Amino acid sequence: MAVNNIIFDIGNVLLSWEPDKIYTTLFNRKDFYSHPLSQIVGGPIWLDLDQGLLEFEEGIEKAVKGNEVFKEDIEMFFRNAPYHFYPVQSTVDIAMDLKKEGMKIYLLSNFHKYGYGVLRERFPFFNTFDGGVISWDVKLNKPDRQIYETLLSKYNLNPKETIFIDDMEENIIAAEELGIKGIHYCRDTDLSVELKDLM
Repeated sequence: MAVNNIIFDIGNVLLSWEPDKIYTTLFNRKDFYSHPLSQIVGGPIWLDLDQGLLEFEEGIEKAVKGNEVFKEDIEMFFRNAPYHFYPVQSTVDIAMDLKKEGMKIYLLSNFHKYGYGVLRERFPFFNTFDGGVISWDVKLNKPDRQIYETLLSKYNLNPKETIFIDDMEENIIAAEELGIKGIHYCRDTDLSVELKDLM
């Protein structure tokens, strides 16, 4: 069955997401992995923000609790991190080329409302996408099966005609369980070749 739909994750697929490097840029230090932020980023509070279970300011407040000595660092990182994502240009170019070729392209990503809003303002190429589902808006995080079902249902997509590209293997596995073809994207992935093999 021909592929008509390509779904892209955002972090480390369309845009770089390297919290340790963001930390170094913001604070001119290289001690990220001994800083509480290394546990906060990707931890329960962070995931609750992505899932839309916490408001942004509430998330910061919870992250600071018990880490008051690092309050300024935590607040600065939360507020400024979205300004330090940068395009993975090869992937963005492929997405735009697919669109020109008549493919439908979609977003499926775990992101909190504040951060996603900043990215939409910074990167106009997001307006080229045919739609998407972002975790905070539907109160679901990948790899929850429901978030994939929500995207498929919202845009009436046939999973057998759909490819999903994500940097996390567990997210690909969840998509494949629904019949979606998956590409586990890594730094050395030749995405053009991988897509051609599945199409």
